[in-house]
Amino acid sequence: MSMINNAISGLNAANVALTVAGQNVANAAVEGYSRQTANFETAGSALSGVNVVSVERIVDAFLNDDIWRTSSALGYYEGKQSYLGYIEELIGTETLNFNDAITEISHSFSAAATTPDSLAYRQAIISASESFLQDLAQMNGAIEGQLNQLSLEMDNLALNSSSTTAQIAELNSKIIDAEAKHLPTAELKDNRELLIKELSGAIGIAITDRDNGSLDISTLSGAPLVIGTKAAEITVSGTTVSAEIVGQSFQLNDQVGGRFGGLISADTQVIKPTFESLNTLVKDFADTMNTALSEGFDLNGTAGIALFEYDPVNPVGTININPLITPDQLALIGGEFDGGGIWVAAGGTGDNANIANIVASIADSGSGFTSLVGELGISSQQNINSILTSTTLYDNAIQARDSRSGVNLDEEAASLIHFQQMYSANAKVITTADQMFNSLLNMF
Repeated sequence: MSMINNAISGLNAANVALTVAGQNVANAAVEGYSRQTANFETAGSALSGVNVVSVERIVDAFLNDDIWRTSSALGYYEGKQSYLGYIEELIGTETLNFNDAITEISHSFSAAATTPDSLAYRQAIISASESFLQDLAQMNGAIEGQLNQLSLEMDNLALNSSSTTAQIAELNSKIIDAEAKHLPTAELKDNRELLIKELSGAIGIAITDRDNGSLDISTLSGAPLVIGTKAAEITVSGTTVSAEIVGQSFQLNDQVGGRFGGLISADTQVIKPTFESLNTLVKDFADTMNTALSEGFDLNGTAGIALFEYDPVNPVGTININPLITPDQLALIGGEFDGGGIWVAAGGTGDNANIANIVASIADSGSGFTSLVGELGISSQQNINSILTSTTLYDNAIQARDSRSGVNLDEEAASLIHFQQMYSANAKVITTADQMFNSLLNMF
């Protein structure tokens, strides 16, 4: 009987192993599936066969952590580049070039120097200025559009992330229940790891294992996202991101990593600084122009008035041509102090002395824009290089995980042959034992 019992235990073990191998083959193309293996041990007493100890998922926590870490880094740089690249292209485009527009204004003043009393030349100065304002309006509209798009993307990302944390918390609950009842959890854990990978692309995460089979998830700065069966809700107000869980709220900044971190960085390090730089450039240019005009006199001998007006809070979005100014009021005539120390017109309607003053004043107005274009270009290229590096590291992490946990069909085919032979051999043992027992009976 011992011989038969041994063979039966071997049959059972081989059957389990064949089932596991078949499960692996069936799920070879399923994303995130971790191959499984049957573990055997010799039965406790002598010559009593074999036992199936467990069916184990082949996973490596370090390799999974590497995937989640590199996924977060890639999400960060890709999120940032989607806006950095656009802003770089917008500011650097030839048709909206700040320097070119200023050059056109400067040329219009220089052209008027030949006949400064010509209303046509004076109108050309105003027209060049209006063209400059149209370029600024396009820039302003495009940047505001990017801010709106950024806010919308962050809203959608918050909804998706909240859904993901809720699903992870639900899987935690199912895994806790299954392990308490000694039921299989492999598929549940595979699905949970897929969701964690998705979450890591949005937010940099840290994982803590619990003894009951659940996982706690937090941001790299310690803000909780999943605590056992409780999930955080991610909310966005403008471009401010918060995680709310069990009555507590945690604000996330650009150090949070993932696409959220990249989007926050795009807001705080790209879009808003660029807008502030443009505001400064526009304000300085308008002030310089208005100051230079105030030092001259118009065709009526009246002191010059401002060409531009704007709201200091938002120069780019509000700058306009002074509605009170007309071509004859452009102060192209130079000024001088008379005997009484009063600033008066230095010449008649044909005087152009203030034109040189205006052209010289605005000559360096574009240097800040050139620096801005260069800085954006350098930042964009550095970020692109980071994307390429992060992509390589992420792909390597996926390959390392797949080589450890993925299904190798050649190996599974060899396992099927091996366990099929094991099954056949144990069946042969039973047949042999049966023949021996019958032979023994026939002896009497």
